[in-house]
Amino acid sequence: MKTLYAKQKVFKIEDHYPIMDENGEAVYQVDQNFKFFGYEVHVSRADGTPVFVITQELLNFLPTFHVDFENGEHMTIKSRISFLKKKIDVDYSGKNLSITGDVWDWDFAIQEGEREVASVTRKFLTWGDTFTLDIFDEAYSDVAVAAMIAIDRLIDIEESAN
Repeated sequence: MKTLYAKQKVFKIEDHYPIMDENGEAVYQVDQNFKFFGYEVHVSRADGTPVFVITQELLNFLPTFHVDFENGEHMTIKSRISFLKKKIDVDYSGKNLSITGDVWDWDFAIQEGEREVASVTRKFLTWGDTFTLDIFDEAYSDVAVAAMIAIDRLIDIEESAN
């Protein structure tokens, strides 16, 4: 198991932050530049090697994200309508993953079938959004980081709507 931590700025017109491991060492770098229309995030390894780009579809009823990995793989993350539980469908290179979470606590499980491959927890009462990402299957590390960023965007969309 691997644990990663992300702490974002309070005001997020632009967002640039590292994702750290349990030793406080940067593993990923997240860069989101301001755009008038759309949403695009570039993620690289700590050494600057690109890993993936996340974009959000603009003309969709429910938020939908596309992740293009540097190795040519593709992932689509799409929110579903549900009550009391947040449900998100993930299509990752032909594999159907799911993300389910508690609307009140913002705790999410990323699953392949019945097997949990990662979990995302948002900490409350912190200055800026703070996330803990527990990765149970390290083959899904990049996928879990992309899912965490998409979940954060969904939280931002829902909080701004209220």
